[in-house]
Amino acid sequence: MLHFQPMSQLYCTIRAFLELLYFASGIAIAIAAFLGLRQLKIGLEQVAISKEVARTNAKRESVRYAADQCRYFAEEMVPALAKLGTEYQRLGLTFLNTLAPDNQGPRQFMVQKGEIVPARGYDLSLLDRDWPKIAGPVVTYLNACESFAIPFAEGVADEDIGYRETARAFCQGIQECLPAIFQLRRTNQARYESTIKLHTMWSGRLTAEAVAPVIGILGDIVRNAGRDRIPPIGPNF
Repeated sequence: MLHFQPMSQLYCTIRAFLELLYFASGIAIAIAAFLGLRQLKIGLEQVAISKEVARTNAKRESVRYAADQCRYFAEEMVPALAKLGTEYQRLGLTFLNTLAPDNQGPRQFMVQKGEIVPARGYDLSLLDRDWPKIAGPVVTYLNACESFAIPFAEGVADEDIGYRETARAFCQGIQECLPAIFQLRRTNQARYESTIKLHTMWSGRLTAEAVAPVIGILGDIVRNAGRDRIPPIGPNF
């Protein structure tokens, strides 16, 4: 004979079963969340490691590139500038005034906001007349300068290394050739943007380093002057 459970007992059985499923699903969700967080943590650690490796590799390549550029500076740019100076003196030119050993006047050209500006009263007809006589050696040197400057100006090569090893000679050479770059820009032949960018940045840093000791001394003088006092003669109450 079959016996049927009352409806209330069946309801209680189903309810207990559903509650068991509910609690079991909660445990499963918690386990899944724990495993998911663990995997996420592992993934983030791997990403961090990958980024650190990428940074290390990028730094290594940047240093290597800077070393290559410094070698290029010594092997290509220095001889090109020497050849330019020799030819300039042989021809008796004067428009690159700082290359002439007997002409040590003030700077005739300056860089202002990325543009080259001649000093007031500079004779541009002199530049027009003398430029074709020396254009070849100047352009050879400036092309080498641009090839050197691009990786540093774009942050590909380690700029600190380039500055430490070459800044003074590089800035001096570019300062001497500013009239030539001005002429090339004026005639829409070339601009040498990276060269001027690097020259502006490095020459500013060189100037700051040069005046820093003087500023420090002046600061000490000002501070000491403010403290120095002559006490009045008489009893000190």
